[in-house]
Amino acid sequence: YTARVRELLCLPFARRFLTQGGILWRIALQFGPNMLVQEALAGPSSAVTLWRSGESVGNLWDDFVTPEEINTLLGRSSSGSESCWPPNDVWDSSKKWKGFWSDADEAWFQFHLANLSSGNLQAPKSRRTWK
Repeated sequence: YTARVRELLCLPFARRFLTQGGILWRIALQFGPNMLVQEALAGPSSAVTLWRSGESVGNLWDDFVTPEEINTLLGRSSSGSESCWPPNDVWDSSKKWKGFWSDADEAWFQFHLANLSSGNLQAPKSRRTWK
């Protein structure tokens, strides 16, 4: 998982994960390269600025991440039944999520990260269990 995520976060469009906020932002901060924040602050990648390869809203363009890339970041199993981290929509609709990263969110993240890192087979969960 970690190797795949680190590889994903080295791609030019990976800065987009940071701009999406929530759990995607935090995972990208944890596993991304040191330059990822600077790349996010610099704006869309050259794929967007030079080739218009991304998504547009009116006259504005940004990098695009696919559902498959989001699933990779979340550590979704090949069967799709479990993931290392809660699906983005589940995280965003959680009663605990207030729209900003709190100390409680960080404590949960660090606890869950340690659980995953220890090889605990109970750490990945189904969508239903994440809810």
